Amino acid sequence: MNLQIKSMILLGIILSMLISCKDDDGTNLRPNIFNEDNENSTLLSVKYTSNADSVILTWELLTDTVTFDHFQVSEEKSNKIVQLGHDDTKCILTHFPYQELVPISISFMKNEKAINTYTLNVMIDGLDTIFAHTLIPDRGSVTGGDGTYSIALPDGRSIFLMGDSFIGPVTDGARSMQDHMFRNTYILYDEGQVSGIYNANGDKTSAAVPPGVTDEGQKWYWPGHGFVNDNKLYIFQTLMYQGEAGMWGFRYEKTDILEYNLPNIELVQTVDIPFQGSPDIHYGMAALKEDDYVYIYAQVDIENGLNTISDVLVARTTMEDLYTKWEYFDGSGWSQNSSDAVKLEGLSSVPVSSQFNVFKLNGKYVLLTQKKQFLSGEIYTFIADSPQGPWYNKQLIYNTQEQNTPDIFTYNAMAHPQFTKDGMILISYNINNGDFVKQHEDVSTYRPKFFWVEIDKILNN
Repeated sequence: MNLQIKSMILLGIILSMLISCKDDDGTNLRPNIFNEDNENSTLLSVKYTSNADSVILTWELLTDTVTFDHFQVSEEKSNKIVQLGHDDTKCILTHFPYQELVPISISFMKNEKAINTYTLNVMIDGLDTIFAHTLIPDRGSVTGGDGTYSIALPDGRSIFLMGDSFIGPVTDGARSMQDHMFRNTYILYDEGQVSGIYNANGDKTSAAVPPGVTDEGQKWYWPGHGFVNDNKLYIFQTLMYQGEAGMWGFRYEKTDILEYNLPNIELVQTVDIPFQGSPDIHYGMAALKEDDYVYIYAQVDIENGLNTISDVLVARTTMEDLYTKWEYFDGSGWSQNSSDAVKLEGLSSVPVSSQFNVFKLNGKYVLLTQKKQFLSGEIYTFIADSPQGPWYNKQLIYNTQEQNTPDIFTYNAMAHPQFTKDGMILISYNINNGDFVKQHEDVSTYRPKFFWVEIDKILNN
């Protein structure tokens, strides 16, 4: 488990599905459980399934006594109406609301009037299981993990930075208890194809290994974020060590920058960041390269517990000074003294998680975080007009549900804005099982989950 808290393959197919209301194969359809007493249930038998924001309806006509011209499907929440032919039996509705009951009507139309209507209430979780299974398959790459930072590469690929990871095969949703756990891995995503990167220093070593370390059980890297400049990839890796016995005995030592040549992800050098301040301040948890500067964000835990408090600081530097000299936002300008750094304004209502995102979206800067409070599934965004804020327009964009199951918790949501679809961007969050045995018996409890969020929902009230 990545204790950082403890803390498009078929996208093309999906997109083509969204164009038509007729072309689903009908697999994994669920019966409508909300409408057993529907007065028109003798006319139609209706089922539905979903993926991400799309609901796929299928139905069977139970009688030939109804004379009608065509079907009309209406989604009453957004007043969306789809006209279908007399013989059609499938429809896909997109941009569907998550985690709420939405009324849907299937009407028999004659002379442009509804002569009979079948109604049902549909609820979906919004999770994109197709993308999730593409990124984390059952075999052939990384098959379990957390972290889930991503960086867009210049050639169109993306690299995902994972924390504690497994690569062993999964059969019937389970993995062997002997499956080796890597402290970090990378996943290269290339138009729906994935490949895992690990074994940097030999068999059963991680993708990134601290210089001189031979026992990653005692000292290891967990990923921060990173960025690309020209034909180089830079990744912030936090150096951790086992300070005390037990699963919560990990401690932070420092952060390094790992520089790689592209496109082959060849390690060039490993360098300490120039920040030498408090070990409670973790720079590199978010990074943003823009114009002449690299902005490097730190998460700072002020208080852990029921009333968690955390702050965010930001430094900036040029590529020439990346390894030697940073300056820190002091509330009005930039100081070379790291002790002058002040917390960024506008974020105090949500304790920012150990890992978070800052990215540019339609001219605005966006900070995305999951609320750092145990068993909280709330994922928020803020926007700003500059990389240092002040931050405003707090939006609750999603609320995870898995934490309502015993031993399960979610954490450290991430944005992947290089993946877009119909005015939406891709978001992930990590899921974990406090019972290590159950984590192997049900691998879905240690794999990231994905959903799409409307860009307008982030940028507008």
